[in-house]
Amino acid sequence: MRYERAAAGGAPAPRRPAAAPGHYFEDPSASRPAPSSIHSIRTAGVSPIWPFPCLSSSTARVRLWGMTTPPVPTERRAAALAEMSALLGSSLDYERTLSRLARLAVPALADLCAVDLLHDAASLRRVACAHVDPTREALVSEIGARLAVDPTAARGVAAVIRTRRPVLVTHATDADLRDAAQDADQLELLRQLGPTSWMVVPLVAHERVLGALTVAFTESARRYGPMDLAVATVVASHAAAVIEGARLYREAEAARRAAEAANRAKDEFLSTLSHELRNPLNAVYGWARLIERGQLSEAQTRRAVQIIVRNVDAQIRLVDDLLDMARIVNGRMRLVVRPVDLRDVIEDALEVVRHAAEAKGIRLQSVLEAPGLLVSGDAGRLQQVVWNLLDNAVKFTPKDGRVQVQLQRVRSHVEIVVSDSGRGIPIDELPFVFDRLRQGESGSTRDQGGLGIGLALVRHFVDLHGGSVYVESAGEGQGATFVVKLPLMLADLREQPIARRDGPALESASLAGARIVVVDDDPTAVELIKEVLAQAGGEVIECRSTDEAVREVARRRPDALVSDIEMPGQDGYSLIRKVRALSPEQGGETPAAALTAFGRPEDRIRSLQAGFNIHLTKPVDPAELTTIVASMIRRAG
Repeated sequence: MRYERAAAGGAPAPRRPAAAPGHYFEDPSASRPAPSSIHSIRTAGVSPIWPFPCLSSSTARVRLWGMTTPPVPTERRAAALAEMSALLGSSLDYERTLSRLARLAVPALADLCAVDLLHDAASLRRVACAHVDPTREALVSEIGARLAVDPTAARGVAAVIRTRRPVLVTHATDADLRDAAQDADQLELLRQLGPTSWMVVPLVAHERVLGALTVAFTESARRYGPMDLAVATVVASHAAAVIEGARLYREAEAARRAAEAANRAKDEFLSTLSHELRNPLNAVYGWARLIERGQLSEAQTRRAVQIIVRNVDAQIRLVDDLLDMARIVNGRMRLVVRPVDLRDVIEDALEVVRHAAEAKGIRLQSVLEAPGLLVSGDAGRLQQVVWNLLDNAVKFTPKDGRVQVQLQRVRSHVEIVVSDSGRGIPIDELPFVFDRLRQGESGSTRDQGGLGIGLALVRHFVDLHGGSVYVESAGEGQGATFVVKLPLMLADLREQPIARRDGPALESASLAGARIVVVDDDPTAVELIKEVLAQAGGEVIECRSTDEAVREVARRRPDALVSDIEMPGQDGYSLIRKVRALSPEQGGETPAAALTAFGRPEDRIRSLQAGFNIHLTKPVDPAELTTIVASMIRRAG
């Protein structure tokens, strides 16, 4: 082997003994390269595969011994690299770009080229491969399909990804193939492929390893050397930058699309919420105005009141659903767990939807096993589950249709099955039925109300009870069947008290002779509470501010205090703290109830910590309010 200066008039270099094949070193006597003189390495019948200029001074010596590769036209290799450079900056579709990159590398720079990217923490995906013999590309792909991320790998692609260090094999032996293979099958495939020289270079961008680039010779006598590895490393670095840039662009685009979708969903939700609030408000407002005019008959007035109450109840359920969903999203949903008889739960839910079903001529059928199928759970939340499923079935079943609910034991669990003869669910929508804010139809043409959170609540409540829920439908017009599975209660827990169904509506308790201070900055709220308590026999002292209420408590020594929380100036928390600061003789121990629109668990806790005896959330049933006030007075006495 010999090396010589490429510049005109350069003195020939002294000859050195040949080194063993595949060994390279730099002459220790070589001085630091000077960027002004460019030299190329020449060997006897040998040239580097990847063109790489060598900067050297007149005394520099770089030796490459043992290379046996026949010359390859430099122009062809340079053209391929130029095309690669242009390609890597041409598109954000990195998989297509990498596939074209592999095609450019073969055969100018390699007999085969493959790109493997990390798919997840445990697997690789071969996104591009090319071979000088197209019939062998399937073999290259099969080898790639068997690659796996190996945290202990010492050789091969897995080791390059683990260590982030490139590998150069100049003259491959069978031992090199055994080192590169991850198992016996892969070794056999590598032997069939027959690589004689290869390089594996990591794809790294921003300190993050993305995969590896592999180039190899299989059909020719060419061999790779260190300069080829240096250029391959540069190409891999550029490719990694393209991959990372494309990934970041895709993430940004996905985030933009998600934000736009979220904005659309928010707008649709607000529009739907407005619709769902205005519809019952229209009925309440209209009938209230007619009652105010005094021109309705007694029967019409009773009917108007029923309509008003029904629409107010619908609004209360809507607001409660929204609050429940907020609690679930924030991880603050809590269950009051007791033994629950599911037959009672289902019968109560049936009563809630019976009026709506009868109005559409829908037959409500129930097939319930005998009492005694107990589960451990929150009776109120389980009733919400059944009510939401029944309400959904009634809503989407046409007139004269059928809705059926079944309760049955299946081995160690109990099943609640709600089926209907309604419009059914398109097959492609079945996976999304329980998604929050998901509705089968939207816009001004939809013929059913709702916010699209009822079934999401069903799934969350069932999950909290350790159960599962799924839906079946043969398609549009074929009805739907919802199945809830809950674990049966263990025998050793059955001795606990069973959560009983709610009894009949509370009768208003007597407040005869009781003096009650009512505090609210809203005159209409004070007027309503005063009327409710007065009808039960109570004497009501109206206050519009915290200071006024404290004075009345100290002066009148009332039997109870009912106060709003949010008020201008000083709120209800300030009020109760001031009251509790009074001596017992001044009314400091007066029983107090917070009556507020704040209904979160943390709101209740804050009220109790401030000094209230009980926290009530608006709207409150009049009978419930009088009963609670009477109970507070009785306990204090």
